[in-house]
Amino acid sequence: MKESFNDIFNINPKISTSISFILGLILIDDLTTPEQNMLGNWIILLGQTIITNACAQNVIEARVKGGSISINSKKVKSIYNPIIYDINKIKEIIDKTYPNHKIEIDSIINAINELEKKVNKLKED
Repeated sequence: MKESFNDIFNINPKISTSISFILGLILIDDLTTPEQNMLGNWIILLGQTIITNACAQNVIEARVKGGSISINSKKVKSIYNPIIYDINKIKEIIDKTYPNHKIEIDSIINAINELEKKVNKLKED
């Protein structure tokens, strides 16, 4: 299914926005106000579902990859709060502020691996 969206993903953002705007105008032509309201809410819900799922996946992936420390935490901001961030400086501060954050990630990865083993065993039985 992803391949069918390649054109949308690779199109110029201004053109994509313009197409969406024009489609919205076309869709409302023969609809009553309540029908427009229902269709608009339905489309918004569709988008929110996709965004919420992507956000949840992003959080999990960030935790597995080691990005579970917030640069907006009070601890980090009290040490380093510039206008423009230096990524290497942030990594250094996070390692000092949260010395065990890598251990937490390793335990999450180990838990996932154990769950996968149990699921595979259940599938075999």
